[in-house]
Amino acid sequence: MKRLAGLLAVTALLSACSTTSANTQTTPPLVLATTTTVVATTTSAPLLNPASGEKAIMCDSKAVSALYGEKVKLEKCTSNWAFGDTDRDSWNCPDTGCTHTRLFHLENNTWVNTASCQRTLPLTRYAMSCYIPNVGAATLAQLPPSDVACLIWPANTFLKYTAETGCTPSKTDIVAQMNGACTGYYNAVEFPVEKCDQGRAVRLMQERLKKAGYNTNVDGYFGPSMAKAVYDFQGTAKLQQTGMIDQATWLALEPNQSSLPGTDTNADGVVGPNELK
Repeated sequence: MKRLAGLLAVTALLSACSTTSANTQTTPPLVLATTTTVVATTTSAPLLNPASGEKAIMCDSKAVSALYGEKVKLEKCTSNWAFGDTDRDSWNCPDTGCTHTRLFHLENNTWVNTASCQRTLPLTRYAMSCYIPNVGAATLAQLPPSDVACLIWPANTFLKYTAETGCTPSKTDIVAQMNGACTGYYNAVEFPVEKCDQGRAVRLMQERLKKAGYNTNVDGYFGPSMAKAVYDFQGTAKLQQTGMIDQATWLALEPNQSSLPGTDTNADGVVGPNELK
């Protein structure tokens, strides 16, 4: 799948945090016209444990720290699961944050760290992204139910992964994804064309957005401002608002596909990113 070719299987020798620093560009937060918040839900996620019906609650880091035996900083919680880092993790992580974050589970009135997982991947990919500290690769037994994963693990609601996780991202999730800074850019070679992509496909769509009156740079780099422009365009065109350019958005931005510099090699009526010249 897209951008996974460079990932290596996680082993027990991995530490919970990366020590590599990265420079990120600060971008003013984007604000959408609507303030409606939808709670993340799940339809089905066969790659994880069955849904439990747990609800998101306010994290009580102090109480969990007391039971766990070490100071923790939790980000999202349910009554039996939590997601966050220990103080030790935070000290060892770069300013951009830890690359791996811990899952905590309440077992016999004690909070235990069941696994540490790569933050940027959904828990459905635990076999390549999660490990048990000082033991080895994580298994399904160390992971939360599918609905809990939707509530507490951010990557499970990333729009590019929702087809496999079964999660429905809230508008808050979408805004957070559009606001995030890019630490690198990748050539856009398939749908969806999304934030942190670059290349000919991005520039062509920037030109269409600009022509339609939306505020975006025309530089070939898909940053937060372009994501906001795409989101607004999708709203006007009555398309699903994701801030990513799927095939429907691509066609709406350029109905005359023959005007694009490329060839519809598979005869599907679309000159896609991989067919541009």
